[in-house]
Amino acid sequence: MTAALPPIGELLPHTPPSLLLDELVQLTADGAVARVRVTEQSLFRESQGVPAVIALEYMAQTIAAFSGARRRDLGLPAQLGLLVGCRRMTLEVEHFRSGAELLVEVRHVGSSEALGQFDCAVSCAGTVLARGVLSVYEGPLDRAAP
Repeated sequence: MTAALPPIGELLPHTPPSLLLDELVQLTADGAVARVRVTEQSLFRESQGVPAVIALEYMAQTIAAFSGARRRDLGLPAQLGLLVGCRRMTLEVEHFRSGAELLVEVRHVGSSEALGQFDCAVSCAGTVLARGVLSVYEGPLDRAAP
């Protein structure tokens, strides 16, 4: 039996409307899966839906939820992080349509000091719509600047 996952809002230092994820649906030792329901009220929505480039933020927030869950297990609060870069980003669609239920999967593939790297994918009904490798920084913000 697995423990219930905490509400997404308890894992990220974001609040609506900036909190774009609806819920955390899976948490493992090296990654997480979050759900996003695209609606008429979704932030960034245009007439054709939410631009697929917003997948980058969905991925970043899922990484933040993964980090927040790990910190929570240690009795620590969620911490701000910074998206440092993205490599090999591919978008198979231009927009995520209203009514779509997206799954955002992130998997930690490496780190050095306060930098982490994650393989990420956004899918809908089993089809990958966006993919990328994100590099993130988590630590004191005064140490992030050169």
